[in-house]
Amino acid sequence: MDMKNSKLFSPLTIGSLTLNNRVGMAPMSMDYEAADGTVPKRLADIFVRRAEGGTGYVTIDAVTIDSKYKYMGNTTALDSDDLVTQFKEFATRVREAGSTLIPQVIHPGPESICGYRHIAPLGPSVNTNANCHVSRAISVDEIHEIIKQFGQAARRVEEAGCGGIGLHCAHAYMLPGSFLSPLRNKRMDEYGGCLDNRARFVIEMIEEVRRNVSPDFPIMLRISGDERMIGGNSLEDMLYLAPKFVEAGVNMFEVSGGTQYEGLEHIIPSQNKSIGVNVHEASEIKKVVDVPVYAVGKINDIRYAAEIVERGLVDGVSIGRPLLADPDLCNKAKENLFDEITPCASCGGSCISRTADRPQCRCHINPRVGFEYDYPEVPAEKSKKVLVVGAGPGGMMAAVTAAERGHDVTLWEADTQIGGQINLAVVAPGKQEMTKWLSHLNYRAKKAGVKMVLGKEATVENIKEFAPEAVIVATGARPLVPPIKGTQDYPVLTAHDFLRGKFVIPKGKVCVLGGGAVACETAETVLENARPNAFTRGFDASIGDVDVTLVEMLPQLLTGVCAPNRTPLIRKLKNKGVHINVNTKILEVTDHDVKVQRADGAEEWLKGFDYILFGLGSRNYDPISEQIKEFVPEVHVVGDAKRARQASFAMWEAFEAAYSL
Repeated sequence: MDMKNSKLFSPLTIGSLTLNNRVGMAPMSMDYEAADGTVPKRLADIFVRRAEGGTGYVTIDAVTIDSKYKYMGNTTALDSDDLVTQFKEFATRVREAGSTLIPQVIHPGPESICGYRHIAPLGPSVNTNANCHVSRAISVDEIHEIIKQFGQAARRVEEAGCGGIGLHCAHAYMLPGSFLSPLRNKRMDEYGGCLDNRARFVIEMIEEVRRNVSPDFPIMLRISGDERMIGGNSLEDMLYLAPKFVEAGVNMFEVSGGTQYEGLEHIIPSQNKSIGVNVHEASEIKKVVDVPVYAVGKINDIRYAAEIVERGLVDGVSIGRPLLADPDLCNKAKENLFDEITPCASCGGSCISRTADRPQCRCHINPRVGFEYDYPEVPAEKSKKVLVVGAGPGGMMAAVTAAERGHDVTLWEADTQIGGQINLAVVAPGKQEMTKWLSHLNYRAKKAGVKMVLGKEATVENIKEFAPEAVIVATGARPLVPPIKGTQDYPVLTAHDFLRGKFVIPKGKVCVLGGGAVACETAETVLENARPNAFTRGFDASIGDVDVTLVEMLPQLLTGVCAPNRTPLIRKLKNKGVHINVNTKILEVTDHDVKVQRADGAEEWLKGFDYILFGLGSRNYDPISEQIKEFVPEVHVVGDAKRARQASFAMWEAFEAAYSL
């Protein structure tokens, strides 16, 4: 399909707003917000940069109508006229960049963090949120007051020069969504009970917003096409309600799916979820309304987006994480430059997860997220002879960044293929999309003139002979096998070697030591490889049932893995009958048995395993950096070569090191 003539990149009118194209930036929590409710420059830059990249409209997430009930630690707000001026500056920047700003206006309701200040969150009924704070059921008078607050916030949105207003009643989430969902709404008055009563809050909110803005000012409503939970709202419910929402004043629907707590993997579909998870529901809703309908949810290929619009399934698409990966997604796609698009692998990484040392939204494959204008794409002051050692994600990012800055770059990789530990990560079911990163970096490396030499191990001697001006060491990590009693006496099998295909587990009892991503994905792969009903010839070739045990010292599995990936994997392991041992320390191993210590100090032998795999993570591997500092002017160690962590750190550190050359 020639994107220049595609319907996706044709104008669309929504109320009084005419968009340049039918791609919107979906609302995403960034954690760059300010304590006073204003929009800091670093947060605004994220949206302005996507506007420059050709996105039809951009949506800023969670703009509260009442700062007393904060959504997160810092929450953007339009609950005061004093905030309009700075918001208008933000909207102007977006408009001058070629797009339009849509604030998603919310009341967090049960999801507010106000419980940390000993203020009960507000809800339709008594519910417990993710922070274990219990919401209180609000009165009818309070409902009327909150509805008025939505109207006043909407007025401020229009006064600030925004293109429209976004409202949120999806996911059994926040105040409107929790009123709408039978999973949260247990009221027995006019705002509870039947579907029409549960929708009353949402309809009154829409009507109040419409009264406080111009007649054609766009109101965009996010809904769950299906909450995908027993007892939740269904597609049939939404087909009934959608025309009523239009009658109340809605100009466009953004169709999501799932529920916040029970099914987060449906809201932020990551691994193991197919592309376009909500397109069916969106297409059905489109049949019953006469306003535009957008689909949101893992639309991570712009060609697929163009196809579903061209076929008339939806009027447009709302895209989130792919626009983090590449802010110029739309401009590149419109010119059919698909190889140039930095791909989103739906990894569920740093765009979702937050840690103490990584408290804000980042992107594995785009180190510039959060630093949009800090690293201009300009040549380095001086071209240098650069050697990159290692072709994993860090090494490839380093080579590409340095070469695109004008350096003379050579890359050595001891293996016969690029990818490093990504080659292991993509073996598990549902993780193939991570190959997109390396495929893209490989394309850019070749285009930028990187001289890649595979099957060449770097040594102090050959580096000295090569005489580089700078070396970036990205030699990665090796499997961690702690000095547990028995490891010196019996053969050690590692999860890494299993994932590399160095041996096969056809059937039997398997114990995987560890409970992180490597261990759990190894267990998953062992289970997937067991095909007891497969047609095979001969006893030696048969593949049969397996019985899998996991042993983890920490209190839970998959610590640090984002919920949309963690929850489905744990559910799958449990459903497949995996024996999960947490709070369990490994004391000793033999060829068939594992001695463990439980949380209460009791010791126990787990016996009779046919295979015992070490999946206890990795340790850094850097055999050269200290020695070569004696003769190489500039040496940088990045990623797992410095300390074993997620691939994101390797790519960020590699980018920064290469950019600094």
